[in-house]
Amino acid sequence: MKNNMIRFVGLLGLVLSFTLGTQEAWALSCLGRDGRPLSQQNNQQILQWKRSTPDQFHNRGLANGIVTAIYPSRNGHTHFAIDLNGDHHGDLEVIYNDEFGRLPAIRIGMQVTACGDYITVGPHARLPSPMGGIIHWVHFNPGDRDGGRHPHGFLLISGKPYGFTNPN
Repeated sequence: MKNNMIRFVGLLGLVLSFTLGTQEAWALSCLGRDGRPLSQQNNQQILQWKRSTPDQFHNRGLANGIVTAIYPSRNGHTHFAIDLNGDHHGDLEVIYNDEFGRLPAIRIGMQVTACGDYITVGPHARLPSPMGGIIHWVHFNPGDRDGGRHPHGFLLISGKPYGFTNPN
């Protein structure tokens, strides 16, 4: 357990935290599949993956956008879409497992950064998405559900971090 916690803190790459009045500023690191931090958001790469990769293509993503749609929660997961390129069509569905901490009420127009696993999902996928692509595992990974294969992820909603609660 101690090693998992050390790894969790290290993987998050929490490098700066300070308070300005009531507003916190965080610098977090989103790890790629190779274990190295993604240097910046990869919205354009995610859009390219959606256009050019087969159903169930999987990679790591760090997406930044504005909430454009809110979908019904399903099986303890919050679902909403973010626009990655300013065309207001909602390009990526974000799926957040609610047991990793409460989110604020999601509203259209909120700024969201999502670090997690990107998957191209076609209309015949097990978990189809109206956006054609999802980003999930945007939270702490306790390692007991997938053997630790998914790196930790997180959400920043209007600048505040979410997804760090360990439900165990």
